[in-house]
Amino acid sequence: MDEQIKKHFIELKVTGQRFAKTSEVREKDLQLIDYLKSVVDNNIVTEFEDLGFCYWNISDNYALIKDGYALMCNHQTFYEHIKSENCRYLYWLVCDASQRLTLEKTGYSEFWWALYQEATEQNLSYDNYFIEFAAHRAALYKNSILSHTPYNLEYAKSNFEKFIQKTKYTPEYQFYRVIYLSLISRFSSFDKTELKNLCENLFNGLSYPETTNDFLIGEWRNFITPFDIHKQSVVGINSAINAFIYSGELQAAKDIYINARKIGLPKNHYIETRLK
Repeated sequence: MDEQIKKHFIELKVTGQRFAKTSEVREKDLQLIDYLKSVVDNNIVTEFEDLGFCYWNISDNYALIKDGYALMCNHQTFYEHIKSENCRYLYWLVCDASQRLTLEKTGYSEFWWALYQEATEQNLSYDNYFIEFAAHRAALYKNSILSHTPYNLEYAKSNFEKFIQKTKYTPEYQFYRVIYLSLISRFSSFDKTELKNLCENLFNGLSYPETTNDFLIGEWRNFITPFDIHKQSVVGINSAINAFIYSGELQAAKDIYINARKIGLPKNHYIETRLK
């Protein structure tokens, strides 16, 4: 990727809190969309993965400004780009829950689920585990506002269960299982003893140093590179805490949060607000 493109992308990309200065944030989102479109339209990048990075981020910023139609159109172009190369990249299209939710909110649910189904069926013997994990995670995420059809929910659940089974001996297995249990807790009641135990097993990872890489948001390499041990712990513990909160088990959520904070879990304002 050209260094000037990287630099300009970083300058325009909004990260972190998206509720502050809404008009300014939206303007930067639009500027980034326009910039990346110009990069693609003027053939400034031609490498397959560099173009994919542009398409993914155009879609992502359409998702952030809730423009489902434009997102669907760009994602269709992104799909054609991927199909021209290799089906192993299909999970790139469906690895983000925000994109899925925007499409569903604007009437394009069937479009997203067709992409997810094709990605799954075309990659039955897949070994880029982390982006496959991201896709199943995006599919299984249940939003309280949107209705989730029983068929889609069960399809995503079945796919995630198969994924859990085939990654049983990977270093990320405990993390994958914590996320899976946290997600299904939103629509299924079960004894959360295993979730609590797995969550506490992740506490050890909080003492590990954070690592950094030079991958940008939306890059293929970023999606196929697993979180480091520290980030797995932070994401997994926060997901488990939220699962207990959604289930109404506030004391259990509070106990986990307090204990994890003592050994290095970063402060989480969203969780603290919900535990008050």
